Amino acid sequence: MNKIYRYCLNTKSDDPKCIIRNYLQERKIKYSDKYLLVFEISDSAPYFNDVINFMNAKLKDEPQIRCEYSKKELAEAKYLRIYLKRYSGYSQPEAIDVKNSYVNYTFDITNFCTDCGSGLVQNDSFYLKKSFNIEKIRFGGVYWIYDTFFITTELRDWFIKEKFTGIEFIPVKNIRTKQTVDNIVQLKINAIFPEKLEFDTQEVINCKSCNTIKKLKKNDSEIFAPKDILKDLDKDFYLSKEFTGGGLLCCQYVLISNRVYKFFIDNKIKNINAEPIKFI
Repeated sequence: MNKIYRYCLNTKSDDPKCIIRNYLQERKIKYSDKYLLVFEISDSAPYFNDVINFMNAKLKDEPQIRCEYSKKELAEAKYLRIYLKRYSGYSQPEAIDVKNSYVNYTFDITNFCTDCGSGLVQNDSFYLKKSFNIEKIRFGGVYWIYDTFFITTELRDWFIKEKFTGIEFIPVKNIRTKQTVDNIVQLKINAIFPEKLEFDTQEVINCKSCNTIKKLKKNDSEIFAPKDILKDLDKDFYLSKEFTGGGLLCCQYVLISNRVYKFFIDNKIKNINAEPIKFI
């Protein structure tokens, strides 16, 4: 595993005399300056310490840091956390008022916390616009609902054939016609991971209204779980016990087994990012 440091600068205010650009050119470090000056460097790269010290002296802002895993690390992981590379649109309706929004259309809001977003229980289908199309990527999602995925009916049939566990398939409806959409279903995850995950937290949010605790993971933190629970893990899909998200966003981490990850790779499902769970 390497850590990738990403810098994004305003060329006019941060590098008006091209000092940083000249420095990067001398060390043959690739960068883009079409709109902003952007470059990344791995902690395993030559000049890494020199570059970090140089940038610390030039800038006040910290770089964005993320973990990057090798194909071998991902392929050998027993379980992995996944999230999407891109999302498309929003669950419908998009109204601000809860009673007129997707929240009331799709969920039981009896225990809904309007301060942190927790307490929703799905009791109906998601409603989407007709324009929502995932035929090319096959595995997608909408903004705001980051632990919920939508898949093609073809992919659903493959999942059934593979006998993946911990999931069910829910029809999706068109917001205008209120009719079931033929080519898309919701992939609903029903299993909860038996132990809390461990990671470095960027922030812990404790809702004063409902006492729900949400942990925001640092981007450069690995994820750990107790090794002794491996014998009890018998599902292919899990939702974490932890909740995350700022404001009204209240989501859980989505975890998949190695055989689901292998299925994604073998069938070129490219709209996912994955990071291994380390069992210690």
